[in-house]
Parts: sequence; structure tokens; C-alpha cells
Amino acid sequence: MSDMLRITGLVSGMDTDATIKKLINIEQIKVDRAKQERQYLEWQKEDYKEIANLLRGFQDEYFDVLNSDTFMLSTNTFNLFSGSATIDGLESNAVSIKTSSSSVKGSIKINSVDQPATKDKWVSDSEVRGNIVSSEMASFDGTNVAYTDNKLLSFTLDGETRTINLDNGLTTNDEIAANLTTKLKEAFTNVDITVATSGADPNKTMEFHIYKDGTTSAETGHTLTVGSTNSALLSDLGLKAGLSSSVNSSMSLEDTFGITSNQVISINDKTFSFTKDTTVTEMMNEINTSDMGVTISYDAFNDKFSLESNIVGTDSNITVIDSVDTLFSKMKLEEGNLSNIEAQNAIFTVNDVLTTRSSNTFELSGTTITINEKISSAMIIDVTSDTKEVKDLVVGFVAKYNDMITKINDKLGERKNYDYKPLTSEQKEAMGDDEVEKWELEARKGGLRNDSTLENLTRKLRQALYESVDGLGISLSDMGIQTSSTYTEAGKLVVDETKLDKALQERPNEVIELFTKNSSTTYSSFTNESTRYKENGLGHRISDIIKDNIRITRDDSNRKGYLIEKAGLATGVDASSEMANRILEMDDKIADLLDMLSKKEANYYAEFARMESAMSKYSSQSAWLTQQFGG
Repeated sequence: MSDMLRITGLVSGMDTDATIKKLINIEQIKVDRAKQERQYLEWQKEDYKEIANLLRGFQDEYFDVLNSDTFMLSTNTFNLFSGSATIDGLESNAVSIKTSSSSVKGSIKINSVDQPATKDKWVSDSEVRGNIVSSEMASFDGTNVAYTDNKLLSFTLDGETRTINLDNGLTTNDEIAANLTTKLKEAFTNVDITVATSGADPNKTMEFHIYKDGTTSAETGHTLTVGSTNSALLSDLGLKAGLSSSVNSSMSLEDTFGITSNQVISINDKTFSFTKDTTVTEMMNEINTSDMGVTISYDAFNDKFSLESNIVGTDSNITVIDSVDTLFSKMKLEEGNLSNIEAQNAIFTVNDVLTTRSSNTFELSGTTITINEKISSAMIIDVTSDTKEVKDLVVGFVAKYNDMITKINDKLGERKNYDYKPLTSEQKEAMGDDEVEKWELEARKGGLRNDSTLENLTRKLRQALYESVDGLGISLSDMGIQTSSTYTEAGKLVVDETKLDKALQERPNEVIELFTKNSSTTYSSFTNESTRYKENGLGHRISDIIKDNIRITRDDSNRKGYLIEKAGLATGVDASSEMANRILEMDDKIADLLDMLSKKEANYYAEFARMESAMSKYSSQSAWLTQQFGG
């Protein structure tokens, strides 16, 4: 009803609002029914999306190449072999073994490994930053404004920050340095930080040394950094915030290395260009994310840079061309100032044959072998049949399939509870939240009962599993997987694990092909769907059926998957699906009914207003006549 404030029934004494409410009740019932129908559509749409998410979860687990352990479309997943490596009967980690579906049972002998393949690596011989060294200090006479206004400074040592307060009355560079030494020793007690000056007055420089506690022996592995407190005093001291005894990667090349011009470096014939404002992090990231196959890194503990090839073998040797006395020389990565661990190829003897490889990984008889370290005694690699992992994979696949089918069948068989209808706003207001929730759980049941889209889906899934695959002489029943004989389980599969294990041992290649066989006709070739279906193994068949239902790409008829067309995507705004259009149509119907209700309500109020007016006029006339007759 309208929210308009009306004053009615003053003359007649009638409860006009209640009367009109009863008169328009039939129209309100029409509105309530339309809203209930709209709620049914919303629930049905949600149920479709729930099924779509169920299919998507199954697809992600078994038909997504990123899940290599459960990817049912690849022969590599069906690895029916295991391998072991022993030296003198004891297991060894000197090599790693990875069997595959194409491995061959038998033994491989690694007589020896003279040397594994290694990477080319350059490492700075000396520290890059060393001690903090200031630029020239300002002349001090005790009256410097920056000094007299604020004597606080902050320093960070290995992540611990301390604030120090310089003494009053310091008048020379040497006094400043000596007072810094005292304050820093008090602030950081695990080491001795000594500040020494050099040069001539009045513009000396300072150098911060880190010594072992109580000694004058330098102690490496520490990082001392100047804090940002009191920039004015820092400037007079020839210091700046962020200046550190190790490289601060967030600082520019100019602040870190004193570089003032553009830098051009060639690594493995690729040119990199940097400006003085490029930060150390930006410089390293640009090199590391390039396709040059090298990684540059910084070891703050030892204050050294390293440049290392990403792959082993002599084919990966690093070449660098740098301008003289520029970036790489400042990083101590120049000839004469670095250690070069040269790349080498792997040298080993396998099955009595000496060989050299540029990689530590090689394949032999379908088994991948990776050398981890030198071997001086003979190693025996045994490759044996092992069906456990594949059996567990198939059993797990069947269990998840059954779970999916059960949930879909539950929706198809769920009966509507006609005693529970969607609640009106007034009904919800009269109930508690828990009561509303319980009521709506009953009211929304049966939304997908006997739904043709879902029935078509389950029918196709059952057919896909039991119709023969072209060119194969094996079926699920041959490997111990059959439909349950219990009628109420509606298409669920049961596994005879003994029979499955036997099939994996005696017919491994056929089992693998039954699941992984892929038609030469692509999925997008919709005109040849029948050919693809017949040629496909079970994995691709089921994957295709799921795609047909939840595909977000369009086919030749410009349609997405059935469930997406029906209810839209799982997330985002949906304005074009079948259910969305039906809901919009219902919104229009509700709007029309509300408009009709409003007009009838206004009509009734107008009629009652005329009645009140007439009664008021009659009352006035009656009173006048009574007065005339002396009443």
C-alpha cells in the first residue's frame, strides 16, 4: 500500500485504511504470488550455478594440465613404474630418478660420475660497500644551526634501530667523530662501532668501522645504516639517510656506487641500459627477468654480488662487456676483482659407456635420471612395475565422479515441498532469522527436479563411460569398474580393486589409452563432434561433456555452455542468461501489478473521500434543519 499520510473517517467514523486494505487484498495476493515466483527463479538460478561449480571443480582436479598428479588426459600421469638407486645395496641420493609411463622394467648401471655439470658463476672477491664513508663534513665551531637546534640521529644495525643524542659543545670534526663513537658503542653493545676522520680541517670525512666487541679486528656480516632522523645535521656531517655499509637495493646507482652517467652493459650479447637514477633493485630485476639465462644477486652478509648462469654446462658460460670503471667494476664484478667458478659438463659412465653431457639430467629407457653428486662406486638403478599410484588415481577419480553424480541426481530427484512457499516481507518480519532460514531451506527444494538439462548431462556421462572407444579392445568392466547394481545409486560406479590391479599389470598400455586417447579432431570442430566422441578415450569424453556445459567460449551457433546459457557465470553481473531474462520479465510483471495495486488503492481512497464529503454535507444540512425547527 501507499506510504502517503492520509487522515480519513473523520465524519463516518470508519477505519478507512483497514477497509481499503481488505478491498485490495486480491491485488496484493497477485503481487505476492509474482514475488514468490521470482524467488523460485532466483533459487533455481543459484542451483544451476552450484551444479556448474561442481563440474568446474571436477574439471580442475582431473582435466587441468597444471594438476600434473591427477591430470587424466596425459599418459605421463599413468606412471606404472617405480625406481630405486642403490650403491652396495644401500639407497643413495647421489642421483634422482623419475619413472614415466614409457619406462622399461630392468636395471641401469651408473659405473661412476667423475663430475656433475655445474653453472658458470662470478662472485666479487672483495666487499662492495665496506664501511660507511661520509662526504666532506661542514666546518664545526659549535654554533652550526643544524647542530644547536637538534642533536638527535638514528642508526640501524642488523635490523635494530637506535636513536642517539650528541653531546653539547662539540666544536670540531674530530670531536663529532669521537662523540659518535661513544654514542654508537653505548647504543649497540654486541660490537664496537668506531668513527674515524681523515683529511684536513675544516672539511674532513668520516668512516664507520665495525669491530669485534672489545677489539680492533674488523667483523663482517653486519649492516649499519644511517637513519632518516635530522636530515639537516646529517647534511652537515656529510651523511644522508639510507647510506649503508651494505648495498641498500632501494637506493639509486648514483647513491650506491657514485655513478653519475648512463650505463650500458652487454650480458651474453644482450644490451642493458641504466641511468644514474635506476635503483639497484630495478637494475637486478631487469637483468633477472630477461631471457639471457643469468641471475644477479647480492649477499648482504658478505657484501658481495654474484652473477650466475641459470643452467649448467659449458654452453652456458657468461660473457659481459662493460664500460671501463663503471657499474660492474663498482660491483666488483670485473676481471681481476672476482672469482670465476667455471661451468663444466657432466662426465659419467653408464652401462660401461663413458659419456659427457651438458646437463645433469638425461633420459634412458623412458626413465629420467638426474646426477646430484660425484659417484666413485657403481650404482644400480632398478625400474620395477608399481601399480599403486595409478590404482589410487583411478579409485580417487571414480570416487569424485560418484560424488558429482550423486549431487546432481539428488537435485534431479528432490521433491518440491508445497507446504512451504517463499515468504512475503510481512511473514519474514513476523519470524526470527533462524526460522526464516529453516523455512527457506524447505521452500527452495525441488527447483531442479527432472530438469532436462541435468538429465541430459547425466545420460551423456553414463554413455561416455560405457560406449566403446574406436580402436580399443578394453572397457571399464574389463578393469573392474561397473555400474552399481543398486537401483537407488542411479549410475554410481563400483570398483573391484583386485581386478583393476590385474588389468594395470597385464594390460597397462590399453588401460592408459582407454583414459588418455585423444581424437585428431579438435574440440572446437563442432561439425565433427560424433567422430571426436567415438575416437576419444574416457578422459577426453568426460572433459568435453563438462566443457559443453560450463564453457564460457562460444560455439558456431554463438552459444556458451548449456549451464552458462541457462544461469550465467559463477561471478559477475548476469544480464543475458535464460534465467536472468526470466527474472527481468518477472520484475516487469511485478512492477505492472504494483502499479495496478496503487491505482486501485488511490481509487478507493477517492471514493471514500467523496463519501465523507457527502456525509459531511448531509450532517451540516441536518443540523441546520434541526436548528430551524427549534430542535
